[in-house]
Amino acid sequence: MRSRQEYDGAIDTLREVGRRARVYASMPLIEGVTPRALMEATGGKESEDPSGLRRKDGIFRLDEIGLSPLDHVALYGDAVFEGILIRNRSIFLYKQHMDRLDRSLEKVDIQMPISRQEITERLLDTCQAVDLPDGVGYIRLVVTRGMGDLGINPAKCITPTVFAIVSTIRLYSKAAYEKGIPLGLSRRVRRPNQAILDPNIKSNNYLNNVLALQEGTKAPGVVESLMLTTEGFVAEATVDNIFSVVRHDGWENDPSKVEIHTPSSEYCLMGITRETVLGLARKRGYRVAARDDMLPIDLVGPGKECFMTGTGAGVMPITHIEAVAVGNGQPGSVTMGLVQDINAMMEDRSNGLPLDTTKEELAAIA
Repeated sequence: MRSRQEYDGAIDTLREVGRRARVYASMPLIEGVTPRALMEATGGKESEDPSGLRRKDGIFRLDEIGLSPLDHVALYGDAVFEGILIRNRSIFLYKQHMDRLDRSLEKVDIQMPISRQEITERLLDTCQAVDLPDGVGYIRLVVTRGMGDLGINPAKCITPTVFAIVSTIRLYSKAAYEKGIPLGLSRRVRRPNQAILDPNIKSNNYLNNVLALQEGTKAPGVVESLMLTTEGFVAEATVDNIFSVVRHDGWENDPSKVEIHTPSSEYCLMGITRETVLGLARKRGYRVAARDDMLPIDLVGPGKECFMTGTGAGVMPITHIEAVAVGNGQPGSVTMGLVQDINAMMEDRSNGLPLDTTKEELAAIA
């Protein structure tokens, strides 16, 4: 059972998110089903989506808008999403995230009811309505199957709901990036294979990850857990990709003697930060490989480094796995160099979509 202090901390965090956040929402107009906040809002925009239904969108505070309980994201987790970072008032790797969203939508057969340019314009409007300290923030963009009856049949859903939360995010402290963090290990809850749930559909069905996180983070101070495949190979952390660094003799002067291994995309999400960091590693002259036979023991021991990557986490050094030290139990120089590289990329506004991009400039890009 959680302590009163833990509850109070969670409440304070929620209040802070609520104070800053704005939500863009777009839904079909169905009387008695669509939330009244959207139906009756004087602002926003009415349009007709590809299905021919009237829909309306708007930008709201968190307590001004809601989802219908009949939306399949609420009933079944039937939706896809993207988490996108804002750094230096620019949406980092925006095109890559939107391209992946399109791939997820195609895999689950949901048709985006809004054009790329229109959703981009609305996201920029929403971002500009949020106070982002130091120009840093986060977008959670969700496209659901939409509202339907209480059955699971997706054919009963009318047309997708789209919403995006824009706020601040801070998964880890500055000290965590300097000192690294430990990982737990989920032994009972495993990462399902592609035949059960394709890891490269970025869906809202995260129950398996939640259960793995609960299992692997029982030890004090452990906040993330490593997941294995059903065969016992390393797959990913519950919300991040995982990497092992192997340093061979002479690596200090010869980058080709540094190997960076990461699990095959057959077992894990092909994370955008994952792909970016692999590219940065190649630029440094390191050898990189995706493997389908990594074991937890491959991540620990002398001469090793370990780190994980994610949109919210960036590059996070890992010091221990299940209390077994990685290398000397401190972040290694290879990892810290990649932390510097990814931070430099994030600060370069040309690597994303600046928040002050005009509609005319967007039209030219499209």
